[in-house]
Amino acid sequence: MNTELYIDAQRRWPSRRCRPGGKWILASFDDESVIVHQAYNHDIAKYACENGCFTGCPTYNEQRMTWIKTSFLWMMYRSNWASRSNQQHILAIWLRRSAFDNYLARSVNSDIDDLPSDPSIRLKGRVRLQWDPDHEPHGEPTLGRRAIQLGLRQIDSFLDGRDILRIVDISSFVRNQYTNAVLPKRRRGRDQLDQLRIPIVNIYEPDDEQIRRHIQLDSIDITETR
Repeated sequence: MNTELYIDAQRRWPSRRCRPGGKWILASFDDESVIVHQAYNHDIAKYACENGCFTGCPTYNEQRMTWIKTSFLWMMYRSNWASRSNQQHILAIWLRRSAFDNYLARSVNSDIDDLPSDPSIRLKGRVRLQWDPDHEPHGEPTLGRRAIQLGLRQIDSFLDGRDILRIVDISSFVRNQYTNAVLPKRRRGRDQLDQLRIPIVNIYEPDDEQIRRHIQLDSIDITETR
């Protein structure tokens, strides 16, 4: 996984000069894949990395909704840099780009109540879309943009690995960067993050215009970035 200095990454990202709360997907991606992040305990993370999937893991509950996030810093906020219970292992999951776009196309915004009134109706195959405030390395919300996360409920092609190219445990990298992300605030002030490295991420836009409209993605002019 390629990384760069956080201060360099900021120059390419939507800034506070852009529309407040803008919806942009910041992700690591190439022509074939989009990287998403999840946090698990040791047993699930070990199984997933060794098998390239989650199906068959004794302690993994395939009935629950599982959330994937493209924003590395949002994942750091959620897991408190891999320190919260059952979130000590951060996984980088290389999803097929076609699969990621398919999830977006199928998604229903969490603000919309599309759930059936009859609880007996199965919810298998559902994708929920949620736009949350993105976060700074110290954990404060970013006013200028929101981060996307997708809730997958029993998506078989994700669970059994057909949508996945590979899974890597990046917990060691996360813990190494924790001191560069958190300690500067305590010792030198919140803006001194010159040593922090993060995965290289850019603004991701699906090629399909219908998908971009469906998820209400904001467009951005390069002059609006830092």
